[in-house]
Amino acid sequence: MPSPAEPSDERADPPLPGRKREARANDTAVLAAAREVFAAQGHGASMADVARHAGVGVGSVYRRYPTKEALVEALHVQAVREAARLAAEVADRFGSGPVPEDGAVGTFLARQITEATGPLLRPPGNGGPLPDDLAAATRDLRVGLERLVAYDRAADLLPAGFTTADVMQLLLHLRPTLPFPRAEADALHLRYLRLVLAGLRAGARDDVGLGDGPSWDEWVGAWHD
Repeated sequence: MPSPAEPSDERADPPLPGRKREARANDTAVLAAAREVFAAQGHGASMADVARHAGVGVGSVYRRYPTKEALVEALHVQAVREAARLAAEVADRFGSGPVPEDGAVGTFLARQITEATGPLLRPPGNGGPLPDDLAAATRDLRVGLERLVAYDRAADLLPAGFTTADVMQLLLHLRPTLPFPRAEADALHLRYLRLVLAGLRAGARDDVGLGDGPSWDEWVGAWHD
């Protein structure tokens, strides 16, 4: 009897035409370069600096991102999407099994420190609502973090009052830009993460509540405006 046919690859996304493939590669290079340039020089860096670092013409950058603000906003969307995917992955991993000593939140924070392409930079606030793509990514991130916090609260790894907004505040405090090579900076960030997690476990064990923590909307408002 003939063996079952191998799954067809017809369902896979068709390859992009040459120009679109090149444009996507350029866009990826520009975003990666922008993260590195802004991390090294601050937001005062120019679009020409980013283009030079990416190895593309400055006109290519402006065709995709007409202003520096648009480029920075794209970086925020990329970073929040990455965090949302990671939170969902960690939540799925611990959804049907025991939570390790560091907890789901600790696992997310450790992986975010060591795996994320860059920090969650502060977006340019305009006093208005979040752009649609950033709002969608932010909602996905909140859903994932709510699952992580719920797992850890059920396992008595987090004290009462710890919120999803606390997760993001911890991330911002634990992963500042440091003037060290990435591996050395990550080691320091993880060192202080371990200290924080030990304190949170002790607070949960001793039933020391944190009081009312910041809400998600408060964090998003302070982060965006």
